[in-house]
Amino acid sequence: MRSRSLLVLAALVLTGCRIDGTASPAPDGWAFVDEQPCAPSTGAGDFSCVTLSVPVDHARPAGEHWDVTFAVLRATGERRGVFVTATGGPGSSGLAAADAYTQSFPDEVREGFDVVFLDQRGIGLSQEFRCDDAYAEWTAAVDTSLTPAEREDYAAATTRFGEDCFAEAGVDPATAPRYATAQAVEDLEDLRQWLDAPQLTLYGESYGTQYVQTYAAAHPERVAGLVVDGVVDLTTDQPGFAVQAARAYSEVLELTLGDDAAGYDGLLDELAASPRTGPSGDPVDDLTLRSAAISSMSDPYAREEFADALGDALAGDVSGLDQLGNGVFVPDPTYSDALFYAVECQDYDFVPDGGDPRAVLDEWLDVAEEQGIDQLRLGGTYYGDTACLFWPGAASEPDFARPAPVTDPPYPVLVLGADTDPNTPFVGAQDVFRDLVPGAGPDDGAVVQLGGPHVVYGRGDPCVDDPVNTFIATGEVPDRRITVCRW
Repeated sequence: MRSRSLLVLAALVLTGCRIDGTASPAPDGWAFVDEQPCAPSTGAGDFSCVTLSVPVDHARPAGEHWDVTFAVLRATGERRGVFVTATGGPGSSGLAAADAYTQSFPDEVREGFDVVFLDQRGIGLSQEFRCDDAYAEWTAAVDTSLTPAEREDYAAATTRFGEDCFAEAGVDPATAPRYATAQAVEDLEDLRQWLDAPQLTLYGESYGTQYVQTYAAAHPERVAGLVVDGVVDLTTDQPGFAVQAARAYSEVLELTLGDDAAGYDGLLDELAASPRTGPSGDPVDDLTLRSAAISSMSDPYAREEFADALGDALAGDVSGLDQLGNGVFVPDPTYSDALFYAVECQDYDFVPDGGDPRAVLDEWLDVAEEQGIDQLRLGGTYYGDTACLFWPGAASEPDFARPAPVTDPPYPVLVLGADTDPNTPFVGAQDVFRDLVPGAGPDDGAVVQLGGPHVVYGRGDPCVDDPVNTFIATGEVPDRRITVCRW
């Protein structure tokens, strides 16, 4: 791989005192700041924006505070609960999705529930953490073909990226643990207290499943129900997840290509040898083709668009590939690439305390070689999180283990997934659901969509949406423990 662009794209489909990223919550510490109508420009114009002053480190409630903002839409009738949506990323603004997502909620939810979206600490109205310039300048690439000297160069360049990112954001690298999901979910717990709500009904999509599972683990008694959609299995370590994702992306591409697989491979070689120029003026080369493929695999409609663009390119017209594969990395005001790494690099123990990140990079590349990653058509997605090996604090934070499986939670659970989800491979949903022991706790269920997208709820399929809406409104799971739908 001659550019780090594919590595970056894969990550997308991802005070001076030490702050503990796994800190336990402490009582109180928060304070109400303000409530006012959200500006339409936030994407939450129908909501009220509630700002709380919360501890930067929830283990030290008397220490430094900062403001975080939530979008709250009050129930139109008597409130029976609070429904919270945690969006994907990490790094996305929940407020930016609030108005659009709420349009698909049924009347029963709007009437009986306060609806909550959030700008997680580090994005939007909640202490935005951005380093768009450093991110754009970071051009390091990695795969198993690198020589030892090239691996050293990658390590040095990626270390500089982390340092430059914090410098551009104006944040002390020593405070990197403040962005951990374990800290962020305590901000939601503070909001629950402010709302005076006994429990929360939680829906998480993609990274949001990581967020809501983390909240549920910290506050199980405060969870009325849990919906996870596009599931991250928190018991899986990051190299294991990376292997799953590389295989899933490549398998979905193969399904998309069908009889055009040989044409794709031939065009890849042709564009590598002789790039063309697209209407944008940018070169259309093998990188463009792979980027177009990766960015199109998450959604069936996008897969069709990619297949059409590939067919056109095989016939000599590369305009479709140019549109899909170039210009992918324009900064998005509703998403922070910097926060993606700030969260991801805290939530997983990438390097042992006191360990050598460069040696761990060799271990990652050894796994890639053993698993045949570079022989997969979209194997480059495996390397998306290797930047975390060199992120500030990676080798100096205390070690921690992956959480144990959840087998008998005190709340009902509904697991959603598609068998053609490359971002959060279907095996994650399967494993989380298999860990739930029938009859050991409240009811649970699963909704599986064959041929579906990454994140299945809210796309208009009654087979998926109806059981989810019923679960949110009543806490009841479908009569059948597993519901199978087709895209």
